[in-house]
Amino acid sequence: VLMRNLEAVVRRFQDQQRGWVLVPDIHVLRIEDVALSTSPFELYLDYGLRIRARSPSAYTLQAQLSCGEAGYLPTARAVAAGGYGAHVANGTVGPEGGQLLVESILEALRRLFAA
Repeated sequence: VLMRNLEAVVRRFQDQQRGWVLVPDIHVLRIEDVALSTSPFELYLDYGLRIRARSPSAYTLQAQLSCGEAGYLPTARAVAAGGYGAHVANGTVGPEGGQLLVESILEALRRLFAA
């Protein structure tokens, strides 16, 4: 496990050096007052709560590990505390990408509920 983790860290560093950017597939769906969003990440609870709290929908659900699998998406607090799944080897995106994901999903939901 230690060897695989170290290999994952090296791969992520190499990706960053090449300027690699992950553009995940996300989808949003509206059924009456219910919204569903999807992403390829295993989200930390805080991200789901941020989406739900700011969603224009009465009920908002998130489907994780959809359209592929991009690993854990830790929060800054989890990374700082060294929480489970918060190590660089456990995912492809860090907390900054998590906030971008939240904002992207919320923008898509706002467009859906504005129509």
